[in-house]
Amino acid sequence: MTDTPPLWDDPAFAGAMMDASPDLFFFKDASGVYRYANTAFCRLFGLSREAVVGHTDADLFPPENAERHTRADRSVLAGGRSDSFEYEVARNGRTVWLQVLKTPVADASGQAAGLFCTARNITGHKQREAQARLTRNELEKDVSEQAEDLRQANQELRRQIEERHKAEQALEQSLRTVNLILENSPIGIAFVSERVVQRANPRFHELFARPGGSILGLSTAAFYPDREAFEAFGREFYPILGRGERVDTVRVMRRADGTDFWCRIIGQVLFPDRPQAGSIWLMEDVTDRRLAEEATLAAERLKREFMDNMSHEIRTPLNGILGMAELLQAAALPPEQRGQVETLQEAAHILMDLLESILDFSRLDSGDTETRRTPFSLNNIIQGAVNSFGSAALKKGLSLRWQISPQAPDTVVGDGGGLRQVLAALISNAIKFTNEGMVEVVVGLGPLGEVSAGRTGEGDSPVLLTVAVGDTGIGLAPDQLETIFEPFRQADGSMTRRFGGAGLGLAIARKLAAAMGGTLEVRSEPGKGSVFCFTAPFDLLPATA
Repeated sequence: MTDTPPLWDDPAFAGAMMDASPDLFFFKDASGVYRYANTAFCRLFGLSREAVVGHTDADLFPPENAERHTRADRSVLAGGRSDSFEYEVARNGRTVWLQVLKTPVADASGQAAGLFCTARNITGHKQREAQARLTRNELEKDVSEQAEDLRQANQELRRQIEERHKAEQALEQSLRTVNLILENSPIGIAFVSERVVQRANPRFHELFARPGGSILGLSTAAFYPDREAFEAFGREFYPILGRGERVDTVRVMRRADGTDFWCRIIGQVLFPDRPQAGSIWLMEDVTDRRLAEEATLAAERLKREFMDNMSHEIRTPLNGILGMAELLQAAALPPEQRGQVETLQEAAHILMDLLESILDFSRLDSGDTETRRTPFSLNNIIQGAVNSFGSAALKKGLSLRWQISPQAPDTVVGDGGGLRQVLAALISNAIKFTNEGMVEVVVGLGPLGEVSAGRTGEGDSPVLLTVAVGDTGIGLAPDQLETIFEPFRQADGSMTRRFGGAGLGLAIARKLAAAMGGTLEVRSEPGKGSVFCFTAPFDLLPATA
């Protein structure tokens, strides 16, 4: 069964309705040519529809009527909105009064397409109006107008009363909510005007060890250790409040019992354009947090001092051992004793490297991650780092290769020393865990490596360099990838015994990478080797004229 559309959706229905109406309906295009006229229009003027459609007012009406119609049409089209007119229209010796509503119609592009007009024969009304005008007086007109004004004023007053009632209810609910929050807040809150407390919540009284309600009307000077602290706070922060900005600071305040405490103070004026109207203050006891921060800083300072002292105490005898070993090696020793001296030197160097690793890790772990940004040759850094491991690779029979992408700039600005240290850790790790095959270093540009137009100034970080160190070593299992960068960890405990090392190299390398704004990731499979990928941003040298 097919759904029949409603009758009023049929375009023919609208036409039939207009033809059935006693009112006149007609449409003229922007040129003033009639394109439609209903039956009432044709009947009123004794015309057929064919005699109307395709013609203008000049064809149908006397010149004075046609000119008046044309002026009205132009006025509505120019104004772009509906307008109503009343005028006499003459045809074939007959005159009628019409009330005409002309409405501009736009096409899909927004241009004026013509006028849709509705008209009503008001000849009888005009006649009655003429008769009534003789008997109507100005007083009745004034009374009518005043009655309408009074009616509208009453409606507006009722509307305003209803809106005010709603606003009062909303305000009452809002005040109830604010009071509930204020009374139960775990933070001290006070409203202050002219540095005198006008209102304070229970927590504010507790904070300063005062009985409930005793703070109202009290000068805020009572909360400071002394008068100078009170005045210094005003000099420093009340100009900020006057600019409508927020104050957020930590100061030592004093309770009524004479005890001092560290207090976080947040304040802001209620109305930025009227700071004299008062301000709201939030206060929180942060003494425990402050003491904890100070204890942490003291512990870090002691840790650094301890590491510095230990570094000196260990380096001094180690350097003595290395120096004596070099003297012994220069002497004429039997082969067996020379081998013992070389073993002594190797053990001392391993111990020195371990000490350096521990000191580096301690420095980075304590947050000392400041990096230096200076111009350096990328080729020199890579080549120097690779060459320093040439003999180690040769001893194990490994091929050690390196290559730099032609697209990579030769000179960049950044932490060259950090790059060298990360690369050294990765190459050392690769050689250590590779028994045969090769270790390869590949340098290229990352996904953001292209230099944006106009970004040639230092500090723009327009180049993202990627340094990949791959090997054909023992590889890593998937679960080992999660812990490989943790300090003092290797893939498993047996590797420490088999390959040596403290498990700090990769942990230090990742911390250095993070300090340089980069990342260090690994891809690996057991028995198929590993690829460690270091990516970090570097700047280009400023362009020279």
